[in-house]
Amino acid sequence: MQRLRPDDQFLLLLDGEATPMQIGALLYLDVPATRRPMLAETLRSHFQLRLKHTPLLRVLRPCPLLYDSPVWLDVKRFDADHHIVAVPGCTAMDRAALHEFVAVCSLERLDLRRPPFRIYIFDELADGRSAVLIKVHHALTDGVGFQTILGLLSDGCDPPGPAAARSERAPPAPVWLAASAWRFFRERGLRARAAADRRKTLAALKAWPRAKTPALKLSGPTSARRAYRTLSLDLVGLRVMARHFGGTTNDMFLAVAAGALRRYLQDIDDLPAAPLVANAARSYRRPEHGDFGNRIVALHPQLATDIADPVARLRAIQESMAAEKNRAVLDEAMLDQPEIPFGPRNRARAFATKRRGGAAILPGNVTLSNVPGPAVPRFMAGFRQISNFPTPILGSGRFLNITARRNGDMFDLGIMADPTKIADLDRLVSLLQNSFDAYAAVMAARARPRAASA
Repeated sequence: MQRLRPDDQFLLLLDGEATPMQIGALLYLDVPATRRPMLAETLRSHFQLRLKHTPLLRVLRPCPLLYDSPVWLDVKRFDADHHIVAVPGCTAMDRAALHEFVAVCSLERLDLRRPPFRIYIFDELADGRSAVLIKVHHALTDGVGFQTILGLLSDGCDPPGPAAARSERAPPAPVWLAASAWRFFRERGLRARAAADRRKTLAALKAWPRAKTPALKLSGPTSARRAYRTLSLDLVGLRVMARHFGGTTNDMFLAVAAGALRRYLQDIDDLPAAPLVANAARSYRRPEHGDFGNRIVALHPQLATDIADPVARLRAIQESMAAEKNRAVLDEAMLDQPEIPFGPRNRARAFATKRRGGAAILPGNVTLSNVPGPAVPRFMAGFRQISNFPTPILGSGRFLNITARRNGDMFDLGIMADPTKIADLDRLVSLLQNSFDAYAAVMAARARPRAASA
């Protein structure tokens, strides 16, 4: 049994009809035309062999009375026809239809009585390309762990260990409760120290106040509708810009997104005087944490959307992000807490109370995440992966999530929006490209005087 941490359970509590908590990827594959008729069967066989060496073949079981954390139980057998689906009629699907499929699929909740994943295979789309869509419940792992899973599903990646020899069963309720009670007894000193550290950390966090998330016309509960788009940016160019402006690739990503959001909100007359606040994730995974589960801390940098000058906007974002990174050390200590008796029950009750009171909306206007991806080409069943587009989550109260992942020399963006709020997502995508081009133009203009003087 693999016990979930409180962080993992929080993602179970957030899961709802309007906010399914599942992360994923839309992967285009380079498949010769002669191989496409058999692609579904080829990939199905490939995945069935490799899934046995991933954490995906697990099912969720709650502890009796919610006394202890729920657990993942390994399973040896699974319904391949349910979990690995060849999408019928995909030859008629153009890019818009594929994006609509991803949007609808993102709202179909996973049944955690089954293994927490699904894979969809598009053997040949209308434009001749082939693709795979994979989604996994966020309670199983974070974005970094998900990329590890994609690696394990790829060719040439050695599995971390043998496949499960048999399916696990949860112990009888009296045995489970007795084992948990004994562990809680043995860990009483650890919990006491953690509680004392938590009180100190809470006091220290008072010295790190955060700006409030500004209210927009687009603010409010997230609807049960989605729109999805993709965009690839030149990673080499993004890195050149980052070096030129004295920042990181992530700084440039935030600045590009902020520029697009500023212009979009101006167009719809909804740009607030205060800067937008982003929700971003930072991994604090270390070797002792293992490869899976959730080890992320939320950062809430201001996006400086109140500043017109793009370079000044970038500098303000860098300053805000630096403060958030310093605060993150304290936030990490708040998250990394041991379980307490009846902790799952108490968290579920507290969350239900907040949801009824309307306080379950999360801080941050939008989510912007930059997750590592492969620097070298990946292959699945011999077919090269030519894209790594995220299929991100919309958290409660947010209208947009732009998540980026590396794929070789490209920076692939997956853009998920609430279409009841972002009425023209294609316009926002074009503004992202324009914002990227604008920073490239500023860099070129700044370089010309130096070249002339030389």
